[in-house]
Amino acid sequence: MSLFSVLSTGTRGLSASQLAMNIVGQNISNADVEGYSRKRLNLSADYRYDPFHGQIGTGVEVINIERYRNEYIDQQIRKQNQMLGMYEETDYTLQSIENIFVEPSETGILHFVDQFFDSWQNLANNPSDPSARTMVKTNGEILLDVFHNAAYQLQDLRQTRNDEIHNRVNSVNQIIKEIHNLNTEIGSVEIGNQNANDSRDKRDQLLKDLSQIIGIETIENELGQITVTTGGNILVSPVNYQELETTTTTFKLADGTTQMDIGIRFSSSKRVYTPSGGQLRGLIESRDKIIPHYQTQLDTLAISIVETVNDQHKEGYNLNGFSGIAFFDELVTGASDINLSAAIRTDIQNIATASGNQIHPAAQNSLPASSHDFGIDPIQLYTDPSATPLVNAKNIVQGTVLVSTTSNALIEGVDYHVDYANGTIQMLHDGYDSEDLTVNFQYRTGGFAGPGDNSNALEIAKLRDKLIMNPDVLGNGSSTFAEYYGAMIGELGLSRNEASSNLETRTFLVDQYEAQQDSISGVSLDEEMANLIKYQHTYQAAARLITTTNSMLDVLLNM
Repeated sequence: MSLFSVLSTGTRGLSASQLAMNIVGQNISNADVEGYSRKRLNLSADYRYDPFHGQIGTGVEVINIERYRNEYIDQQIRKQNQMLGMYEETDYTLQSIENIFVEPSETGILHFVDQFFDSWQNLANNPSDPSARTMVKTNGEILLDVFHNAAYQLQDLRQTRNDEIHNRVNSVNQIIKEIHNLNTEIGSVEIGNQNANDSRDKRDQLLKDLSQIIGIETIENELGQITVTTGGNILVSPVNYQELETTTTTFKLADGTTQMDIGIRFSSSKRVYTPSGGQLRGLIESRDKIIPHYQTQLDTLAISIVETVNDQHKEGYNLNGFSGIAFFDELVTGASDINLSAAIRTDIQNIATASGNQIHPAAQNSLPASSHDFGIDPIQLYTDPSATPLVNAKNIVQGTVLVSTTSNALIEGVDYHVDYANGTIQMLHDGYDSEDLTVNFQYRTGGFAGPGDNSNALEIAKLRDKLIMNPDVLGNGSSTFAEYYGAMIGELGLSRNEASSNLETRTFLVDQYEAQQDSISGVSLDEEMANLIKYQHTYQAAARLITTTNSMLDVLLNM
């Protein structure tokens, strides 16, 4: 073995130590970088065969640079991340709904429902007092505002979930583009039997981020390139990628407002995409199931209060001795459009505190063709047209008026207008000017007991404690307004606890897997400092070997 061989051995040792120190420096520099896997230099002793001495070492050979990483743990992290992302969005939605209802508190709906019925109880103490009547109207308006605000906030929350779906789809598209580029980069490096360690680190981090948004599966080929699928469809392949895209559907709600929903499909195949996990699934379930569920319950409560109070209010007399007046606007579809009736908004004397009496059918009123021309003044109806003297029809029961022709053909209500309080009817167009008509209706008997009568106010105040909500199979209510609303809030609390518990469990599992992965791939500064000292000494020793060999060569050459 010549001195030149020794010189070559020292040079290779010097290069290996220098490369190892470079890797140590890379590990130290990236110790706090998320997703970075520590690297190590794999070395092997090099040798040749000598006929006299057998195998003789010729120095060290650098095999490759390898990263510490457990692929199985990465798969488990991605699997748990899908559920973590879904529960994050579910928990956020339920927490937001809790913040909207803020129960129990003095700003919650139940407080203002109680305040509304309290004002009826107060009005019953002095039914003719203008201030007590104003308080009923004011508390009614406050209750409406609370319902409107809750309905608006729920609708706004639903819209933000829609917007987040669009944002998450954009994030997915950006990530899959980067994964595709890294696939190309990794394939070009590993085709030469080298390791694309840093590119793999970046790709693993992107896959982790992607798994939190949607559920994914991955398969790796012999060149280190992966195929990413979701819902049985390929998002990224070794040669291409397919983006997601959003679609927009606009429709009208019952209250007349419009609503827009965001859908998702694959850009190439146009197939509808339904996420199996991740934040997108949580967002879609929040938008389509969770929020509408509480919107429906809130609407049910609002409509029930309107219908129940109106039914009782119309039975009573106002200060002018008229009944059949609705307290709330009867054209209500839910909490978003609940309002006071025009009669109550314009005059507090229309608040009906006095009780009405029994409902009776009126005798048929015959309207000759000459009496109901279009544009003529309204026709007076009578409780009994054959009585002497005639008794004007007042306090007609809402919805009981039926107008028919002489052939008993019913006429639609849009063709005429009924003044239920004053007992008049007027045709709205001339389509029936030549027809003799008959009118049937029901009315309340008995007189107005006077402004001091508080019995109807008391009956409305009692509605708070009546079993009205959650009808059973026989149609009988099984809970009060407060019990219904309390059950809704209780359900919300249980759902939030379940979502929070699931979120904590998935977070714990992800943290455990990441801690386990960090114990394998994480950088230990103590270990790197030890390696730094080791490679420093091997570098110095290799340099000393080269220096000594060089001196020996000088001696040999100068002989």
